[in-house]
Amino acid sequence: MEGPPVTVEGDWSPAQTKTLKNKLQIYFQSKKKSSGGDCRVEAEEGAPRAAVYFSSEEVRARVLARKNHEIILDNKTIKLRLSSEPVSPV
Repeated sequence: MEGPPVTVEGDWSPAQTKTLKNKLQIYFQSKKKSSGGDCRVEAEEGAPRAAVYFSSEEVRARVLARKNHEIILDNKTIKLRLSSEPVSPV
């Protein structure tokens, strides 16, 4: 059962949304990279924001407890800002 989403924000362009969604999926499924686990990602078209739904509250808590999250997108390091508060669509 999924818990509430973790909101992920970063400096990526709308054109990168599809690639970003795949990168976030891989990143947050990796226990080694993000302390994550089984999850699904929903990225907002045109917004620098995504929602990650983890299958367990334990995994969600581990990810939120980790201080630094970053991915490499188009040879550029993107720092990710995580929040446990859901962000309503703009």
